[in-house]
This record gives sequence, C-alpha cells and structure tokens, in this order.
Amino acid sequence: MPQLANGSHKDVNISDLLPTGFSVEMYALAAFIIFIAAVVQSAFGMGFGQVAAPFLLLIDPSLVPVPILFMGMTVSCLSAYRGLKDISFSELGYALSGRLVGIFIAAEVMIAIVASPKFMIVFACLILAAVAISMIKKQFYPTPKPLIIAGAFSGFLGTITSVGAPPMGLIYQNRSGQNVRATLNAFFGGGTVMALIVLGFYGLVERQHILLALALFPSLLLGTWAARFIFPYIDKQFRPLVLSICTTSALLILYKAVF
Repeated sequence: MPQLANGSHKDVNISDLLPTGFSVEMYALAAFIIFIAAVVQSAFGMGFGQVAAPFLLLIDPSLVPVPILFMGMTVSCLSAYRGLKDISFSELGYALSGRLVGIFIAAEVMIAIVASPKFMIVFACLILAAVAISMIKKQFYPTPKPLIIAGAFSGFLGTITSVGAPPMGLIYQNRSGQNVRATLNAFFGGGTVMALIVLGFYGLVERQHILLALALFPSLLLGTWAARFIFPYIDKQFRPLVLSICTTSALLILYKAVF
C-alpha cells in the first residue's frame, strides 16, 4: 500500500492500475472477449481479430487495431511454435510476400482516416466485406498466385481492422489438420509482426496501445491455454455463429458512426 509524505496510507483501486480512461467494467468485458478470441485462434489457426475487433471497437476505439495486433501476434506465434514442424514454409513465404504489400497500402489509408469519424465507417464496411468473403464457397488451392493475392487482401484487412483471416480461410477452407493450423498461425504471427513494424514507422503505434495490450495479456494467455480443453467441444456450428455475431457488431458500429 503506497505511503504518503505525511505517513498516511492511500488505498489503491484496481482502476488505478489500468490505462487512462479504462474502467474496471470495460476491462472485464474486454478481457472476456480476448479470452474467447484466443480460444478460437488457438483451436482453428485463425479468427482472433474476427471475434475480438468489432466488439472491442464498441468498447473503446483505442483498442483497435494496434492492441489487438499485439495480442494476435502473441497467440499466433505461441500456437505456431507448438506446431513448428508442421508449417508449410513454401506456402507461408508466398502468403507473407503478398501480405507485406497489403500492409503498406493499409498504412497509407490509415494515415488519411484514423483520426476522423470515417474510420469507424470504413472499419465496419471492411468487417462486412470480411464476412462476405468467409461465405464464398468456391474452391481454391494454396498455389503461389492465390496465396499471394489472399495474403495481400489479408494484410490490408488485418492492418486496418485486425481481421485478416477470411481471405486466407478461403484458400484453406477445404483442408484441415495440424499442417493447416500451424501454417496459418505462422502466417498471422509473422504478418502481424510486419504490420506493427510498418505502423510504427508511420507513427501509428502509441504508448497507450502497448499499455492496453499488456493489461489484457493475462486473459490472452488463459484463452490460449484453455483452447486445448475446449476444442473437442466446438462443432461446425461455431463458424456460422461467429459470422453472424461479426455481422451484427459491424452493423452496430456502422449505426453508431452514422447516427
């Protein structure tokens, strides 16, 4: 307990330990969302941003995209490390080369809109676009050209909204197994590192973003750990549910931005 100059003691509230403007209630809700998103990412190799980003934007716009990118990078890298031997490095290389292009384009867009009301409108529209991409049933294969194109779209969507999974999910939607999960985790982990470096170069990474990510880090680790126990109970109906929730949250963001 901190001691004041006159020898008395001052009680420390939990809110005193949180970043400026972040209440205990906001923190608890954000922590729960991060926990669920970490479970999804660890179990399926994608989906952290898709689950977390729309809701966190509604809680506090400062949570998107940089804090989510920091946390998404961590959960993806941890999951990729566990499946290191199963990563397809040739596929990973093509996808990351495309992602880098998308990241630079996204950074230029963010410079123009991140401080204006237009950001929420663009964010919501891109979330809806990501949901639409997720519903495409056409069969693609992880060959160089589709991987580069999907990587570029993933980089663009992921850098602005933290939701970069749908384009890559489209490529791998007819494949499953540890190889796919490991490769996707490596892609999102490596791609997010690149995004944060580029955003930092553009001056879009601030101290507050890092503090928010650190504050939510425990729930991220808990979700990553819990995924191994929860995964057997997640069935195929989980994906449509996630898409429905993302659509609803994006429409709420759009309504909030316009009205």
